[in-house]
Amino acid sequence: MPSYLHPGVYIEEIPSGSKPIEAVGTSTAAFVGYADEGPFKEPTFITSWEDYENNFGGFRERKKPEDPDDLMGRAVYAFFQNGGGKAYIVRVADDAAAPASGALTDSDPLTVEAFSPGLWGNGLRVRITAQDKTKDKVNEALFDVEVGREDDNLTFIAQESYDALSLDKDSDQFIAELLPEKSERVGKVTVANAGDALTAINTAGDSGITIELSAGANGDIADKLEYDDVFSKFLKYRDINIILLPDKNWNDDKETIQSAISHCETMKNRMVIPDLKPTQELEKAKDITDMKLTTSSYAAIYYPWPKTRNPFFDAEKNPNVPRLLPVPASAYAAGQWAKTDGNRGVWKAPAGVANGLLGLNKLSYTVEDAEQDYLNPLGINAFRQLPNYGAVVWGSRTLATKADPEWRYIPVRRTAMFIEESIFNGIHWAVFEPNDHRLWSALRLNIESFMSGLHRSGAFQGEKSSDAYFVRCGLGQTMTQGDIDRGQVIVQVGFAPLKPAEFVIVRIQQKVGQK
Repeated sequence: MPSYLHPGVYIEEIPSGSKPIEAVGTSTAAFVGYADEGPFKEPTFITSWEDYENNFGGFRERKKPEDPDDLMGRAVYAFFQNGGGKAYIVRVADDAAAPASGALTDSDPLTVEAFSPGLWGNGLRVRITAQDKTKDKVNEALFDVEVGREDDNLTFIAQESYDALSLDKDSDQFIAELLPEKSERVGKVTVANAGDALTAINTAGDSGITIELSAGANGDIADKLEYDDVFSKFLKYRDINIILLPDKNWNDDKETIQSAISHCETMKNRMVIPDLKPTQELEKAKDITDMKLTTSSYAAIYYPWPKTRNPFFDAEKNPNVPRLLPVPASAYAAGQWAKTDGNRGVWKAPAGVANGLLGLNKLSYTVEDAEQDYLNPLGINAFRQLPNYGAVVWGSRTLATKADPEWRYIPVRRTAMFIEESIFNGIHWAVFEPNDHRLWSALRLNIESFMSGLHRSGAFQGEKSSDAYFVRCGLGQTMTQGDIDRGQVIVQVGFAPLKPAEFVIVRIQQKVGQK
C-alpha cells in the first residue's frame, strides 16, 4: 500500500486488467532429413532459400546411384518458392556419418575436428604460426591460427583468421575453447600435450605448421532412433507448426512417420504432412486402404508428387542425368499453408484455384474427377491440373476424415491449434494469482477480446459473437469448490469453425411458360 505522509496531490498508475493475447505464428515448418553439410542434429532457423544454401550447401548433385537423393534440398526450395517464410532445418544421418579430423603430429598432441560430419570437411586446413618462436613456456607462447583450403594451384587460402591464441588451458585465449566457439568450420580442438604441441609448432620454422583434415564421411539416411532424438528436442520449440520428413515415406518407413504424428499429438500445436512413395499410384480405393494410413487429425497427405527441373541437367554439358526430378508433395503443401495463412488466415482452407503450385513442370500422376471420387472420402488431398488454372491444391482434409469427422478439415484442426497456443502463451500471468472472481473476470475479459478480434477477421461462423464463440469461467459454471481448493482455474472456450465449401451445388430449374 502507498504511504501518504503529507497533504498534496498523488499520481498513481493502476492496471487496466486487460492483458492482450497475441496471436501466435501458424506456418513455421521443421524439415528433418539428409544433407551433406551444415549443422548436425540441431535445429537451425532459416528464413529463405539463400539461408539454406549458406548453411547446408544448397542443391546437392547425386554422383552415384547409391548416394541418397537430395529430397531435402528440393523440398526446402519448393517450400519457400510456394509461400513459406520460416523454417527449422535439422540435418540427420546414420552412424556412419563422421567429421573430418587431423592431428598436429603422429603423437596427437593437438587434434582438430570439423564443425560437422561429412565429406565437406576433407581437405580443410588449420595453419598455426608461433608469434614468437623463442617462447618455450606454454603459458607465454601465443599463436596465429588460420582456417582455410588450398586452391587449384595448391596455394593456401585463409577463410578465417584468429590472433594470439594460447595452448594454456587457463588462458582466455585457449585454442581448444576459443577456436570452436568462433569458427564456422572447426567444431572441436583437443590439446592432449601442450608441451609437445609447442615444440612441434616452434620446430616448423617461419612457414608455420598445417593440420590437414581427412576421413570425414556423409553417412546415409538416418533411422527412426535418430529422428526420435530430434522429436525430443522439438519439445522445447513451441513455435514449430508443420513437420516435414522429406526422406521418409509411409510405404517404406511408416514407423518414423508414426513417431512424428505421436509427437504432434503430444504437443497439440503442430501437424505433420507425411508423404507417400513417389512411385505410389493410387488407381483405386483399395490402394489407399491397403496402406493402413493413420487416422490422426494431426496428419494430412497430398498426392501425387510434383516433378521439377533438375538444376544439374544440361543438354550439352551434363545430358546423362534426369531432366526432371520428383519433389515431396508435402513441401508444396506446406508452402501453400504458409501462403494462405499470410493472405487470408489459418481458418481459410489452403486449397482452390487461388492456390496455384509454383515451380513444377508436371505431376507424377494425373488426378481427374473419377480418381478424386475415392481419394477425397479417404482423406487424400489431390494436386490437380485444371484448365486455365494450372496445377492447384484440390483438397483440404486431415486423415481423420472417417475416424473423427469433427476434425475432418485441415483449417478446423489448425484454427483450434492456433487458438489453443495463443491462449496458452497469453495467460501465463494468471499463474499464482488469487483464484477468485477477480481472476475469473480478467481471464474472461482477455480471452473474449482475443476471440472477438478473430470473429471480426472472419475466423468463425455466425453473424453475432454469441453465435460464433463463447468464453466461460466461474464457480458453478466451469469449476467446483473442489477445483478451487486444488488450485485449479478452469476456462472453457468454444468456437464455431469455418468449414470449406467442398461441394458447391448449383440447381437449375426450367421456368415453364404460363398463359
